[in-house]
Parts: sequence; C-alpha cells; structure tokens
Amino acid sequence: MSWSSIVGQDQVKRILRASIERGRVAHAYLFTGPEGVGKDAMAIELAKVLNCERGRSEACDTCSSCQKIHILQHPNVPLVFALPVGKNEKYGDPPLEKLGDEEIAFIQEQLRLKAENTYHEIIISKAKNIKINSIREIRRESVLTSYSKGKKVFIIIEAEKMSDDAANALLKTLEEPHEDTVLILTTSYPDRLLPTIVSRCQYIQFSYLREDELCHALQERDNLPVNQAQDIARLANGNYARALQWIYSSLQVHRNEAVEFLRTVLHRSRAELLREIERIVAEYEKQELEQFLSLLQGWIRDAMIVQEGKSDTVNVDETNAIRKFVAHYSHLDYSQAIAVVDRAISLLSKNVYIPLVLLNLAIDLRRIIFSSTQKEDVITSFNL
Repeated sequence: MSWSSIVGQDQVKRILRASIERGRVAHAYLFTGPEGVGKDAMAIELAKVLNCERGRSEACDTCSSCQKIHILQHPNVPLVFALPVGKNEKYGDPPLEKLGDEEIAFIQEQLRLKAENTYHEIIISKAKNIKINSIREIRRESVLTSYSKGKKVFIIIEAEKMSDDAANALLKTLEEPHEDTVLILTTSYPDRLLPTIVSRCQYIQFSYLREDELCHALQERDNLPVNQAQDIARLANGNYARALQWIYSSLQVHRNEAVEFLRTVLHRSRAELLREIERIVAEYEKQELEQFLSLLQGWIRDAMIVQEGKSDTVNVDETNAIRKFVAHYSHLDYSQAIAVVDRAISLLSKNVYIPLVLLNLAIDLRRIIFSSTQKEDVITSFNL
C-alpha cells in the first residue's frame, strides 16, 4: 500500500517523496487543509517511511517497523490529541493519570479504529484541549535515545486544540529541534495556531478530494457498489472521512429528516419550527448534525443542478420533489442558500450554541427562499 494507501493528494505525495529522496526532511511540518482529506493518514504514512527498515522513499509495509506503525504501536511514533480532564486532575499531572478505566478503554478503542482506518476521526467526549503535559512528553522523549533505528515522529492531531500553555511549550521544542525528531501538526484551522509555530513548520496544503477519487476509493477500499459509491462521493463534498460516516449511517432516514426540516422552515409557524429544532438537538450528536446539514445542502445543490437543466442529481428518489421545488422557486439564489448551510456547518465546528445555529439557518433560508417569490402567501400552498 504505502503512498497508495492515501486517497488523492498527489501533489503532497510528490513534495514529501522528493524531500525524502533528497535527504531534506523538515524537522517540523504543518499539514493543513479541509477536514477528512487525509492529513492524519499522510502523517502516519510519512512516519512509516521515515522508520522503514529498508530505508527507501516508500514504506515496504512488511518490516517489523512498518507493521508496528500500521497498528499504531511503534514507540517512535506517538499520536498526541485532545484528552478529557480527569477527576481531581491538577496542573502538571501526566495526561492519562487521572482518567478513569472507562475513559482509558474508550481512548484505546478510538486508537484501534484509527489504526484500522487512518481516516477515522478520533472523537472523545469532553476532550477539548491538548494538555501541556502531552507536549512536555514530546520534549522529554525527543532528547532520549530512539527505541529503534529511524526517526521519532510525533503526530499532533488537531493541533489547534493545544492550550495556550501547551502551544508555548511546543514552541520551545520547535526552537530547539533534535536531529532525529520530526514533528507533524495536522489542522484544518491554521489561523488558530500561534504565528510563531506556523512560521517554524514547513507548510503543506491539502485539497478537497475529487469526486472520482472518492468514488474509486469507496469501491476499491470499502467494497461499495458503483451506484452507492457515486451517491456517497457526491454527498461527501471532497471529505473521505464524511463518506465513511455515510456508509455506516442510515442515509435515507437522515435525508428524509433533512427534507422535513426544510418543509418546516417553509410551511410551519415559528413555534413549530422551534419545537423541531429542539427535537433535532435532542436526538442528534454534533457529528450527526454535520451529516444532517450536509444532506440538506446536498438536496439544495441537486435542486440547483436540476434548475440548470442537468439530470445527474444525488437524490434520485427525491427527483419529483426537487423538480416541484425548482418549478415553484424558479428565481431562487441557490448558491446563496448553499452558502448559508455551509456557514452553519462551519459554526458547528466552532462550538457555537447549536439551537442558535439552526434557528439562524432557518431564518436565512426563509429570507432567501421567500425573496424568490412575489407573494409569501403562495408558499403555504406548495408542498415538497
């Protein structure tokens, strides 16, 4: 597998391979770009190459080192990520020391899932910050003799979650890099990092994955039939991690609920809308809400495609409803409607109060949709 285990990102692969072949590997990298496009996966693959016993520009995937990194059990390649605060935890305590057995077991399960699929997003309840002592352990480990041949590669996942103290501690390590140590920071929000940290890393920009790349990966890696792979690839909007979530969720159920939310926005009273928002917030986890809004966005995008005279919509089973919607709102600014849903998805990642996000989204959609008709009372007679 090696580099081929990464979906797309050919330009990033070329940059990293060239640096390895020339013996010019940076002491610190900042992998940045959209969520779910392979930043963590690429970091793990680079760590594998730098520790492969055959010493080439591509990992062999068969040596002891490659096998250990494949299951995330290599002592040279620790993953650093946000952790919950333990009971009675004090400043300076080891990052895992005060966590309960259930919390430790859950973290281990997340790491197992990450090893199984490096595109898996590590999600741990109440894990808001990367602790200062997680970063101090990097500093301490980086100066010790390596457990085996190769480089120590510290991968800091969602680096923007470092506390202020942790970020300052990392800066000290970046200012005094050890010869056999490589730091890889992954983030979708580089603007939330200290500028001094960004300036000391080689900046590697990742891009959204193309629809054909996602479709191919879903067929070859996840054994999906071509029609299902095409549907999910379109919905995922260049995000493979999101595509994987769709595989294991009830796509049709969530799609129906997204359309029902749009119906509520169009036809129901404010009180009914507030009750619907309350229900959604109670039933959906944050990650599921992002999927929910992505489906809503996809439905609106398909309406725009139909309006433009094209037929390759994702929601084939919703074609009639979409055509009725397009006929009724022939002057709707679909790009604007898609943009407000996109903004709502972005706000979810920033921990904005979720009911307020959904209410503002509903208000924005009503404004955009109603402005496309001359009389608001016409809307009450239209059904999706």
